[in-house]
Amino acid sequence: MVLTLDIQKKAEPIIRQTNKGLGIGKAGISPHLSEDISDLILTIEGFDNHISALSKQAIKDLLDETNKVITIFVGVDEQAAANSTADKEVLERFQYALKALYKLKSLLHLAYTRDVTPEKTPASIKDGLAAVSRAAVLHHLSKHTH
Repeated sequence: MVLTLDIQKKAEPIIRQTNKGLGIGKAGISPHLSEDISDLILTIEGFDNHISALSKQAIKDLLDETNKVITIFVGVDEQAAANSTADKEVLERFQYALKALYKLKSLLHLAYTRDVTPEKTPASIKDGLAAVSRAAVLHHLSKHTH
């Protein structure tokens, strides 16, 4: 049995609550926001062991969805950092969720690129970089010797 994760569906309640203009401020904060964040964290951390069972396409799709959620969460985090009335406990939990999302992203990226064989850098590129480097060093030396 292959488990799947709909990251956008799991993150949607958090996104909805924070996009209402309430952010992570104390005034008007939903009592369920903290629970929704905890649920997202537990789901992400519990899914780590199931990534290897996913198909290459499922990994790519989940990676794309995770990137979208991270982009939204980063915006909310920046807004909360600028808000002096942010609930510190909820903010810490939210930042932990963001950290868990980044970890999931890295694991997905690793799984997606695991089969990719690295290519050797062509000699022409190596030679070109060496020439540029030599020119930069010579230019730097000529400036300081006059």
